[in-house]
Amino acid sequence: MRFSIILGYSLISLSAASHLHARNSLSSCDEATLNTTVGAYTTQEGDTMASISSTVNRGMCDIARLNRMADALLPLTTGEALIIPPETCQPDNSTCLITAHPNGTYSDCVKGGPHTYYTLKGDTIRYVALKLNITIDSLLATAQGPDKDADTVLDEGDFLKIPLCSPSHCSFHPYTFTYGTYKDIAEKSGSTVGQLMAMNPTYNHSDVARGEGPVIAVVRDCHTVGSNVTVIS
Repeated sequence: MRFSIILGYSLISLSAASHLHARNSLSSCDEATLNTTVGAYTTQEGDTMASISSTVNRGMCDIARLNRMADALLPLTTGEALIIPPETCQPDNSTCLITAHPNGTYSDCVKGGPHTYYTLKGDTIRYVALKLNITIDSLLATAQGPDKDADTVLDEGDFLKIPLCSPSHCSFHPYTFTYGTYKDIAEKSGSTVGQLMAMNPTYNHSDVARGEGPVIAVVRDCHTVGSNVTVIS
């Protein structure tokens, strides 16, 4: 497996194996031996973020954030260009992941909108509901028929109807996405990953230069209005 090191604006192809250092534990990590260059990697057939993370010895979330990924676990396609961050003694493989919490609170509806969600590769009803922070049953009730199984992989490119809280409100703003993942943006803006995906249905990631980034639509400050809130679909 090969990737490239970026020096200025040129690419120098290097063997990944000859420049990676095995880390037995954090306590034995010597920062002086870390590879602090920024690399470029082209995805191969069968690659996942986990396999790439292992190959280049970088954290999945470190890679995802530098590439402005919508979701670190969104399946990759062959030939995608990724930026590989500098090596660190504390690779992050978890903080960007969208995971269910045993004590989490999930709503029956989404505040403010949008009303539809465009399915991505690998989506299931369970995962879409998690990204929208709503219950599986509430999404099943509106997602083109209640006969869908929560764990069946959905066809890519379908639209799911999202149950909305009424009355509720969000504000929408253009945002230059220079670093992070949708989870990071959602946590700061008071929205959900699913809302950001619904607003930017074709966005995956960006491999433009560090410090630059695409403009996406961001949902902010989503809240219900008044006390008599109902679910509409």
